[in-house]
Amino acid sequence: MDILQRDRFELVSAYLDGEVTASERQQVQEWLANDPEVKGMYSRLVMIRGGMQTLTVPQSQRSVQQTTQRVFAEIDRRQNKRRVVWGGAAIAALFVGAISSIAPGSRQPLLVVEAPAPAPAPLMVALNRPVIEIPKAAIAAPPEAVNSTLEKQ
Repeated sequence: MDILQRDRFELVSAYLDGEVTASERQQVQEWLANDPEVKGMYSRLVMIRGGMQTLTVPQSQRSVQQTTQRVFAEIDRRQNKRRVVWGGAAIAALFVGAISSIAPGSRQPLLVVEAPAPAPAPLMVALNRPVIEIPKAAIAAPPEAVNSTLEKQ
């Protein structure tokens, strides 16, 4: 189906549903009067529409209450399964921990010897004689001195 046929199909379908403008309605009616291909498409769509309207909705074999009960039962079953899996994993971890603590030779006692802490050095504060030389800050010249220097040049 090319683009032109698809557009015609959509327009004829919208015409059947009553969703077209006045100019589109007039165009579809002109096609129906002159184009046998559009007439065939229109008749097929009318048959499909009539068939869809006569279809009955199948009745559910289960009531809504039964369906909701089954859904919640499935949720509970999944939660219980998850609890069993996590519980089994916790028991397995406890078992491995117990076996590893009982097994001989798995751990050897370690002697921990602390190194003596060095004696703290006394705190020295050098106020008048600093350890490193601190450079002197540059002294800014007053504005009058700058102006007089510029005038001399």
